[in-house]
Amino acid sequence: MWHLTQIWRVAVYELRDAVRSRRAIVVLALYLVAAVGCMYGSISLLGRLEADLAKMLQLPASQKTGVVSTTLWKSKPFQHMVRGAVRDDMVYNDIVGKHPVELIYAWFTLTYAPLLVILVAGNRIADDVRSGAVRYMISRVSRGCWSCGKFAGQALMIGLALAAGTIGAYITARIRLYSAAGSYDLLLPMFNWSFRAWVYSFAYLGMALGVSHLTRSGSKATALGILVMALFALVPACCDFFAEPVGWQSYLPQLAQLVPGGHKSSISRSSLPVFIHASLFLIALGGCYLSAGFWFFRKRDC
Repeated sequence: MWHLTQIWRVAVYELRDAVRSRRAIVVLALYLVAAVGCMYGSISLLGRLEADLAKMLQLPASQKTGVVSTTLWKSKPFQHMVRGAVRDDMVYNDIVGKHPVELIYAWFTLTYAPLLVILVAGNRIADDVRSGAVRYMISRVSRGCWSCGKFAGQALMIGLALAAGTIGAYITARIRLYSAAGSYDLLLPMFNWSFRAWVYSFAYLGMALGVSHLTRSGSKATALGILVMALFALVPACCDFFAEPVGWQSYLPQLAQLVPGGHKSSISRSSLPVFIHASLFLIALGGCYLSAGFWFFRKRDC
């Protein structure tokens, strides 16, 4: 319990420091601009596609974006086509009936949240080591509690930023979409996907802070985090490329379980047991990545 108290104090200090240095405002603005920009661009693209589709089918042009796509998404022939494209009945059952904008936001938040985590948190420990601020903290708490507290503080800030981005994206959708699609029924699903992205980002946050333990340069820590994230992305991509693995390729599915991308589909599932299992695995991965970086830092001269 004493260790948890120390971790919480470090997390609160991390948040206060972010607010005092206005870094929290920058993080919130970064997430908000990215979410609003993606939603605005996606709805604009959806509107152009609907206009082309209405022209091709010789239908009257609609003044509101979302009318044609909502009707098309509910049609049986289109659903049959989507089922063939997905090739996975469980995934299909999870996405069928959902509004296209919700699926667009789900794709955005699960794709870009990891990158934003690296950009926001990748330099936090390295910068504190370089400035000497770490000496002030580890004279009052243990190094392990300090590292875990930094993780907790960054996780809380990222959660708040994701929530702000969700509200901004929802307001954008509310303004630009057909009224039935912009109802409050779209808000809770978008928050649901933000929560899933938040859990998904824990593994990347652990990796970013773990790498940040290895250097005194914040820019190097961020660059290394982006490089490791790219290497992580290669493993699921190789699994998809080698549909029938043989030889050394047969180890790829097991290796994919050790990277966050291997659990991306599971964290998206509507099944609660599958979601909980993936969440616990992602949290464990984040802890392992953080511990690996801390192992090099634990006896390092600060």
